[in-house]
Amino acid sequence: YPQVRYEIYSADGDDIREKLNRGELDFGVLLEPVEAAKYDCIRLPYRETWGLLLRRDDPLASKEALGREDILSVPLRMPRREIVQDNLPSWFGVSRGMLKIFAGHTLLNNAALLVEAGLCCAVCVSGAFALRGGGDLCFRPFAPERTTGHMLAWKRNRVFHPAASRFRDYIRDALAD
Repeated sequence: YPQVRYEIYSADGDDIREKLNRGELDFGVLLEPVEAAKYDCIRLPYRETWGLLLRRDDPLASKEALGREDILSVPLRMPRREIVQDNLPSWFGVSRGMLKIFAGHTLLNNAALLVEAGLCCAVCVSGAFALRGGGDLCFRPFAPERTTGHMLAWKRNRVFHPAASRFRDYIRDALAD
């Protein structure tokens, strides 16, 4: 379909869901969990591991995985998504108030600048770090391991342009194989 053109919009899950809800996007790739009542979804075959982005010279970088005491000891730059800010403390059995939340972020590239400056560590998924590249930064997963999946989501009962319907069907068929 050489005449089909795509516009790709990058943002955090909250922004993508807002645009899906307003009909400004046909599809969004979201990290789970996804609100099942509002969206139809196709589960994508990708898993992400949660952890911290930190400087290679940070003492925590020498560890293979980071636990409760590690995350309580450093200033954190957290994803803006409320669900992540609610889940992270529960993963480690602490209250949100026990975390040293330095700032929030929507996209990791912005957070990485403060991490590079040594001001904080950033909570993120491994794939976001892999896209950015290494340099003076590294990723260390949480222990116990926390993973999440990806979903291709669209607003429930959405009437699509034929090209968008074909795209959705193509993705569904390709993943069924």
